[in-house]
Amino acid sequence: MTKVKAKPKASARASAKSRQKNRTKSASSSFSVRKLVLSIILVVMVIIIISTFYAFFFTKEQKIKSSLSALASDYYENYFYENMVNSEEFKKINNTETALSKYHDKGLTPISLNNLLLSNDQKNYEKYHFLTDYCDEEKTTVIFYPDPPYKRTSYHTEYTYTCNF
Repeated sequence: MTKVKAKPKASARASAKSRQKNRTKSASSSFSVRKLVLSIILVVMVIIIISTFYAFFFTKEQKIKSSLSALASDYYENYFYENMVNSEEFKKINNTETALSKYHDKGLTPISLNNLLLSNDQKNYEKYHFLTDYCDEEKTTVIFYPDPPYKRTSYHTEYTYTCNF
């Protein structure tokens, strides 16, 4: 007598197929999670590298230039302009246009970083003394060009940087 193998029941076959599908799903979802985690790690690493590069190469130069600009503005608006308006010579003229218009094209005498730092009762020295770590105090200069209508904030500047950026 030959034995005939009994066919597995339909429910047993369905559960075997279901287990196989679950293993396949589990493996593919595990692969997707790994891919996602690796992608996130890669993006974070790229962001860290770019921000480090940016901070290392650009921040120092930008900080120096913006500090020098703020220092120059303070010098012109609060030291030079005030002293000019209160001077005896100006009181005779009593007209900012007459006093400053001759400097519109050629500019005022270049002012060194050292003079900018020490002007206005040396209040700027403490605030900006780090500039001397990077810039030559005598060769780093600013030239002010008064602009019409020749008010306290009516001017533009030209900088000569002798700095170690």
